[in-house]
Amino acid sequence: MIHRRTFLERIGLLGLGLGLGNQGVSKALGQTSRDAPPKRLVVISHCHGWPYSSWNMRPPGVASDTPWQIQLNSIPQDQWSKPLAPLYGHRSALIAIDGLSLATAELDMDGNRHDTGWVHAWTGGWADFSGADTRSTTASIDQIVAQHIARSDRLPSLELSLDDSGENGRPVSYGQKGLRLPVEADPTRVWQRLFGAQNGQYANESSIAETMSYAFREFQSIAPRLDTQSRIKLEAHFDLFNQLKGRLDGMANLRCPQGPDTPSPATNYDEKFDAMSELIGAAFSCDLTRVVSVSLGELPTRDFGWDHLTDDVHKGLAHGIYDDPVKHEAMTDYLHRHSLQVSRFVDLLAGLPDINGSGSILDNTLIVWGSELADGWHGYQHYCPVLIGGSWHFNTGQYQYRPHQTPIRILTRDGYTDRAGLPHQKLLVSIAQAMGLAVDQIGLNHVQTQTGHRLDISGALTGLT
Repeated sequence: MIHRRTFLERIGLLGLGLGLGNQGVSKALGQTSRDAPPKRLVVISHCHGWPYSSWNMRPPGVASDTPWQIQLNSIPQDQWSKPLAPLYGHRSALIAIDGLSLATAELDMDGNRHDTGWVHAWTGGWADFSGADTRSTTASIDQIVAQHIARSDRLPSLELSLDDSGENGRPVSYGQKGLRLPVEADPTRVWQRLFGAQNGQYANESSIAETMSYAFREFQSIAPRLDTQSRIKLEAHFDLFNQLKGRLDGMANLRCPQGPDTPSPATNYDEKFDAMSELIGAAFSCDLTRVVSVSLGELPTRDFGWDHLTDDVHKGLAHGIYDDPVKHEAMTDYLHRHSLQVSRFVDLLAGLPDINGSGSILDNTLIVWGSELADGWHGYQHYCPVLIGGSWHFNTGQYQYRPHQTPIRILTRDGYTDRAGLPHQKLLVSIAQAMGLAVDQIGLNHVQTQTGHRLDISGALTGLT
């Protein structure tokens, strides 16, 4: 992990306090003062959903059968729920959403509920269980956004996981063909991917260049002898190859001289989270990528004070969230610990000034914090994502409630409900629109309910902008 002050010094941002101003920062990062800062997206996903009854915040007298919203500034700090309380200091940048369900996952029951949930949560599409590894039938929101906003000479996206001895992070990122993208869980390897090229640590860089030059010569010699279809396929393949070369060249020619040192080995989950956070901050400051996904693996029970009960979060605590009040309390503490981590990450981005005197990195970043399930019992009923940032598009600083009125039946501990919350695909559309995409559908645009009715689920959530 990198000490926070050292981290700021290494990426050249303490120049602000030395009279360099934002133009000095921009110069250090290889940008001109005329550049507008890019918009960025961070997707954070944790395991086991939310303990809804301890997560939600409902002021006295509000209705449960009609929509309402309340400004978070109007809720005193001592009245914030325990899972949301660590974010109190960022309340003006926050939107807490109470009223969604992973309703379409309930209609897609070919596989286990974990796999189905993580595919639907971030792609909005059906899961494909026909192979050895669960696939999606559509790309995930992070990859859709990356395709729209990425620089051709930098990393289109960065896929990270915080793993521990319990369970690894759940899949978040799926490519255009629905294949799960590989993730990196070692901060040192993340550093090498981000900064290794400019520091001459790609030992095979010359070999890569020679290979690409050879491939181009072969392409030129073979292409005239191919039929039309074969040439089209080869051209498509070479286009991808050429895009890779452009990214490698761009990373090798990167001018971010004050990038962070190689992180030291992390000894626990919190240190690894902070090391990854600092690398994300550095990547955004140097415009190495604009889209990051972070899958939070299972926290060790000792980290949130419940190792006296069990060392197994999944089966020891999460499955029993509705059977045992003690386990419900434990999962509340579990989520509270993640909230503390997310709050530190937001603090970090808020402390990094962006280019051209345009505020902080956070001011130009949208963070979406969700999960692969609604609760540890494998339910899909109360899906409770939080948006942080994105104020260029969203009306932040609010808690939004919507009653469950969608005619999809959701399985709960007490049987099936008659109605679900709004399909979460509407949130994915809202995210895409905030990032500049002109879309009204992410994943599915309609489904057939259990009663045979066609239900339109396209469009964005209302009341957020």
